Amino acid sequence: MAKKGSSKRHYSGHEALDSALTELRTSISSGDVLRAEMQASFLLSLPLLSNGSQAAYGLLADALIDRAEAWGDVPEGAAFLRLLTALGPRPVKRRASEGLANYTDAGIYPPEWVSGIGKPSPGRAYRGRDVFGDREVILVTFSYQDAEHALFVILDLAELPTVVSVDLTMDVSRLLKFFEVGGELVERLEPVALSEARRRIEVPLARAGGDPDVELGEDTLLTLPLARSRVRRLPAPEPGPAISYTAADRAAAVGDFLDSPEAADAGEPDVARFWAQALTGYSGRVPDEPPGQVGRHRLDAALLNYVASTFTLSAGQLSGLEPAVTAWVRWAAHRQGLNEAATSTLMTHLAAALGEFQAACDDPGNVAARGYVRDVARPDADATWLAECRARRELAAPRPEHRDRHCEGIDAADPDGRAVLIASEFGSCEPDGMPKADFLAAAMRVAEELWRDEPATTWQRGKGLLAEGHDRHDVIHLLVEPRYGVKTPPAR
Repeated sequence: MAKKGSSKRHYSGHEALDSALTELRTSISSGDVLRAEMQASFLLSLPLLSNGSQAAYGLLADALIDRAEAWGDVPEGAAFLRLLTALGPRPVKRRASEGLANYTDAGIYPPEWVSGIGKPSPGRAYRGRDVFGDREVILVTFSYQDAEHALFVILDLAELPTVVSVDLTMDVSRLLKFFEVGGELVERLEPVALSEARRRIEVPLARAGGDPDVELGEDTLLTLPLARSRVRRLPAPEPGPAISYTAADRAAAVGDFLDSPEAADAGEPDVARFWAQALTGYSGRVPDEPPGQVGRHRLDAALLNYVASTFTLSAGQLSGLEPAVTAWVRWAAHRQGLNEAATSTLMTHLAAALGEFQAACDDPGNVAARGYVRDVARPDADATWLAECRARRELAAPRPEHRDRHCEGIDAADPDGRAVLIASEFGSCEPDGMPKADFLAAAMRVAEELWRDEPATTWQRGKGLLAEGHDRHDVIHLLVEPRYGVKTPPAR
């Protein structure tokens, strides 16, 4: 077979790679489509077990092509590359397509069964939640001829819909029977349209593995490439925006609480309003989720993450925390229709969260995080907007843990402090095509544009560069250098 541009490359996971390839070749030789897909998914998820960067995927793509070429002029090699084009991310797809063209040019074609790779027939879809609405499960069945299997995704809804675990099982009946029994705090699965199942899991699956703060099990990481491929087999969701709740909806929910019997035990009225606004605003930030939702995971996320990292609390707000939040949680539980057992569980969990609250507020990371939104953090503000604001400003000025040690105590909200941070981070950079002093001045201007969101296009471009896999240091370079005709960030 003619090899175009072949070269020796290195991938750090070569031992695991070779072992998995041996098993995969056996499955390919036997024509076992599903097993071959599952084993290929393992190969393609190897970068996720480290950092999942674009560079790691590029190295993996090169290593996989090398192994395929080492198999020689055989149909199994072509079948392997066909698997990679069906399941792999963009860098792998591109290299696999090039390699497959080499086989075709040499007159070597994959076995006929590979035309079905990644094309199982969707069957049924189900959705279920725990009684609090904190977690959601989506189950979708697929089949190759008479062989049925199921994709099973668990989502955490406490902050954004976030993948908790992903599994692929061939024992569909046993899985469905498990949910028929249910449990004291678990609701049964209900049928949903295939398009609705796709709407609920497609974006969380696309994000999964990319957030270093969300720890996923190895089995989930190994299944992600195949899970994403399965979702593409489902019908597209119906066009139209998801249900969103506005500031008026949040204000109405707060008003309902303040007029409720539970509010009589909430303490000082202004303090009760503050806590109701903060908790109601956080609970309604996810599309389809009305304000006033409450659950164990939501309570932890709202109190120990959102409030602790967002609001600088007064002495009165701190002293009024327990009665106000306790009253709001009882109101929300009643509004949500939780039964006595679920409400009791929720109140026990609340007591534990309240006990941890002061430590969360004093955590150095949360202290620093509050500084990034101190001037805009109102209790009735949109929680999603506040999160976006913090992300934008963290691009402008790195968090303390990402700074030089002598800069860890600098207040990023102070313009003079931001100038010191920029000088510390970029002072040793040697950009091509512009004087160092000009580069530093431009980097400071970009940081100020990001902090103030003026013009908004700076953040939009920065956000796009982050999504492409660039780290924040290189994003600042790339935001500066187009203005000076420099096309790539310099090596550091």
